[in-house]
This record gives sequence, structure tokens and C-alpha cells, in this order.
Amino acid sequence: METILNTQFEQLQKAIEGIMEAKTKGQSADEARTAATLMFVALKHANREVKHKIKAGRDKLHLEKCKVDLSRLQLQNLLYEVSHLKKEIVRCQKFKSRDTNLELLSETEYASKLPSMANDKEELSSHKQHLHRLDCELRLRKDLDKQYSALLTSKQELLQDNLSHAQRYISFAPALRTLQGATKPLHDALQLSLDVEWKLSAVVKYLPKPLYILFIILQSLQRVSEDQSFTAEVVGYESEAQMQELLKEKKYATLHPGQNDKESASPKKPVENGLEDALAPHPLHICMTIGAAGANQLILQIRYFELIKCATVWGQLNYSSNANTQGDTNFVHHLLRHLYANDLGNEIPIPGIQYELRNSDLTAEECVRFLKAKDFGKPFCWLQSMCSIPTVNNSMLYNHELNLNKITREIIDRITRRWNSWLRLSQQIRGLTYKDIDLFTLKENIYPAGLSCSLVQWTAITHEEFHSQLSDKLNISSDDKGITYNSYRAVIVRGSAKMECFIRIPSNYPLEMPLWILNVHWNGCHTSQNNAAIKMMEFWTNSLQPKQLEANERILYAQLFRTIYSFDIFLETEGSMQSTVEYNKEKPYISAFAKRSRSRPYKYIKKGSVYAFKQ
Repeated sequence: METILNTQFEQLQKAIEGIMEAKTKGQSADEARTAATLMFVALKHANREVKHKIKAGRDKLHLEKCKVDLSRLQLQNLLYEVSHLKKEIVRCQKFKSRDTNLELLSETEYASKLPSMANDKEELSSHKQHLHRLDCELRLRKDLDKQYSALLTSKQELLQDNLSHAQRYISFAPALRTLQGATKPLHDALQLSLDVEWKLSAVVKYLPKPLYILFIILQSLQRVSEDQSFTAEVVGYESEAQMQELLKEKKYATLHPGQNDKESASPKKPVENGLEDALAPHPLHICMTIGAAGANQLILQIRYFELIKCATVWGQLNYSSNANTQGDTNFVHHLLRHLYANDLGNEIPIPGIQYELRNSDLTAEECVRFLKAKDFGKPFCWLQSMCSIPTVNNSMLYNHELNLNKITREIIDRITRRWNSWLRLSQQIRGLTYKDIDLFTLKENIYPAGLSCSLVQWTAITHEEFHSQLSDKLNISSDDKGITYNSYRAVIVRGSAKMECFIRIPSNYPLEMPLWILNVHWNGCHTSQNNAAIKMMEFWTNSLQPKQLEANERILYAQLFRTIYSFDIFLETEGSMQSTVEYNKEKPYISAFAKRSRSRPYKYIKKGSVYAFKQ
């Protein structure tokens, strides 16, 4: 067919060429045109034959494909059946009887304990011998179980005997107390502390179980500690604890005297005296003091509540007599909130406490608000871990800390570090408020030259005044996670130029660094939104981290120092482009700008004995 089409195309091409040649010579080409037209008819017929053969070939190919697919499907079914049979064969090969996991007697023990089986061994088949042996060992184990039950009964009798002897020994306690009171003058004469230790143990034993565990752990850590960074003591009276236990026993006896219908309905009544009586803390609580005697101290009051089955902590400050109490005390209220992530103490982390509070017509939110209003503190999850109380966090993850020694030491270290950081920060805020600082002694450990600008004001401002500023830093949305902020305003002056610094200090410091926003008033108002130099200045101030400083960690002083010398460089570089030069170049830098980016030389470097600023 291809040959016929090629032949017809060649004939058609020759006819067209003949028509063209006749036209060029001016002859008539009607007959040639008619013949060429008839050639198109033959070409059309050949084209139809080609399409017919192609369709027939495709149909034949489709039939063959269906046969192949059918054969492939049959082969796949056979393969699946083969794999299934192999799995069943392996399963049969791995089949084992349950008695294979039992520890049976050895042949010698079996023959000695069950000699009747040895005589019948030759008469039975191997399978029946095995079944008979299992039956005999079952009877043997039942006999051993009876002996075990008899031993348990004798053990209970021995325990009762020991309990009766222990009660007789306890009856000697009043006589021993009388003897101790009679010999007290002798103890005083010999300067023995038996009475003090006895009173301490007498108070500690009335602590609730969680606080008792915590107090024992704190005492052990306090004895092995070398620096004595904290102390713990039990606060309260033994008589109050005894009275509370008697009231509990009396209340239980009145609620369950005979399980009558009228009396059994009394526990379902709501709390008569309200939320205050329902959430009354245990009369004894633990007072933990962090800090050395004679210096600033952090006092933690740890209480336990029977209704909500958890402990709470409340922090207080104890300033030394010669210490300055000026500073931002709001940090103390948030000191314990950011020890661990997502542990703000805003809910009761006890499993199933919501359902138990429903019996008293209370909710967990009401209990938390009451604890905060009465200055009882908050039930943090880390505190429950110290008291060995199981907790459930916001993600509904169950946690029960077992290594109490390790977790308690870690939490105390975290509190101590945050407490020391807050003390240093409050000293820095006081020094900035009263301008009782010497910036020339800071130098950020690298800068030897002096400063031209000076700090003239540092005052506290409201949260609204801080957020009224225009800065790209405030446009970054972030989850506060319960973080609060304190805001301040600092004024730096050099000649006719003034810079306002708006500082925001977070409550989770030092986990988050203070944020500085800068406004320069000189030949107009310059902020980070209308001046790239101010934006770079803010970045250079806010990029300072504590690891870049020495152990003193005076972060506010170092940030102020960076801000002042950056303001000096801004005035010196910006003033050089003015018609009247107001500020001369005083800082050691080679180039005032970095090519087309117009970046200022804020970064300070040291190469050998040469100091210089660079971009």
C-alpha cells in the first residue's frame, strides 16, 4: 500500500509540473487539469483503504491484548494461591503445643516422684505417655498450691502476732515521754538536743504524704549540699494537725454510722460553709528559703489541699536590711511561671479532678481563682513532680516522676538561676533610673574609646505608650504564652540631637531578651520604618546575647552601651552629608558607609592591637 501511495504521489507531482509548464508556455492546460483531478479520486480511494487496514490491525491488536491480560490475571491468581499455600505450610511448621512452654520435671525427678508411670511406659504410645505425664504433673502442682495456701495462712497468723507485739511496744510511748520529761534537767545540763529533734520529728509526721516526701528530699539535699543555697522548715502547730485529723474522723463517723437511707443522703449535700472551708489548706506547710542569710532571699510557701489533691506554691521577697528595695517587683510574681514551657499554673493538673469537684458543686476554674485571691499560689506541674503527685498537662500526657532527688535538685537550680538573674536585672534598672552607672567602665569588654552621648532620663511607661511606637519589631506576631512585659523609656542626648529608646522587658527573662525600639529626633524624626540606619541600629542592639558577655550578665548596660555608640556613629556619618558639619568624626572607622547599601559601621572588630568599626 505504501508503494501505491508513493506511485500516485509521483504521478500527481508530474501532472502538476506539466500544468505549470503548459502555463509558462501559454498553452491550454484543461485536459491536464482534468487528469490531475481524477488522480485525487484515486488517492482518496487509496487513503480509505489505508484507514480500513489500520482499523483492522488495531482491532486484532486489542484482541491479542485481551488474551494476554487474561493469561496474566490467571498467572497472578496462581501466584497468590502459591504464596497462600506457602504461608499455611510455614504456619503449620511453626505450630507448637502449649505445654512446650511449661517447665516440666526432668526424667529422674519424674521417675522418683511418680514411679507408677515408669512401669506403664512401655505399654503406652509416645503421645499417650506425654498426656499422662501432663495429667500427673497437674495433680502435683495442685498439691503444691494447697501447700502454698497453707503457708500464706501461717504467714498471716505470724503478722497478726507481730502486730499485737507492736501494739504492746507502742503502749510504752507515754511512759517514755514521762521519763523524758523527768530527765529534761539532765539533758539541759549535758547540752543534749534530744528534745528539739523529738519535737521536729513529732511535727513532721503530721505532714500530708506529698509534703512529707518533699520535706525529706529537701532535707537530704540540704545535708549533702556544700554551699547551703536553700533551707527548708515545717511551719505550723502539731495541735492543729491533730485537731484536723480528729475532725475528719468525726465527720466520717457521722456520715457513715449505719448506712441508713437518711444518713447516706447527707454526703450529697453541697459544702455548707462555702468555698473557703472546702479549700482550706493543711495546717502544716513547708517554707523553703532560697538565698544566704543577711542577703536578699526568696521565700516559697508550699501548701497542700486535700480537696484538689495537689500542692501550691507562693513566692515572697525578703530583702536584707542594707539592700535597696527599689526596682521592678513585678518580676517576682512571674518568677515561677516560666520554669518549664506551657506550665503557667492556670489549671489543676490532677487526673480526673474535674469529675471529683462536681460532687462538691465546684469547678477547677473557681478553685484556681480562689487560690490566687487568697495568696495560696498556683498548682504548677513541676511542683507536683517534686511531691511525687501524678499530673496530666494540657496535651493530656500522664507524668509521674520517680527520680525525685534529680528533679528536685534541677528545679531548685532553675529557681536559683532565675532569682539571681532577676536580682541583677533589678540592680541594673535601679542604676539606670537614678543614672548611677559608669558607662566608661563597661566597654562591652572590647571598646576602649569614650562615648559622646549621655543618658539623661530612664522612666517607666505604660504598655499602651510602648505599643504606640512605630517599628517592624512590633509587627511580628508571636504567641505570648502567658508572658507579661514591663516598659521603660530612656532619653539619650548629644548636642541638638535626641534619641528616645523604648525598652520592653519580658517576665520570662533571661529566656527572652529585652526589646529596644529607637526614635531619633534630629533634622526630623527617624524610625526603623523610614530610615534603614535606625533599623540596623535596632538590630545591632537587640542581637546582643548573654553568652557574648562576661559572667556578670549586665545585659541592660551592654545594650545601652551599644545603643549610645551606635547613635554616635549615626550622627557622625549622617552629619558629614549636611552642609554644616555639627558632629566631627571621633570613632575609629575607615569608611562611613558600605557602598550602595549605606550601612553604618556599627560592628566592632579587633585585629591585633588595632581597633575599628566596620559594617
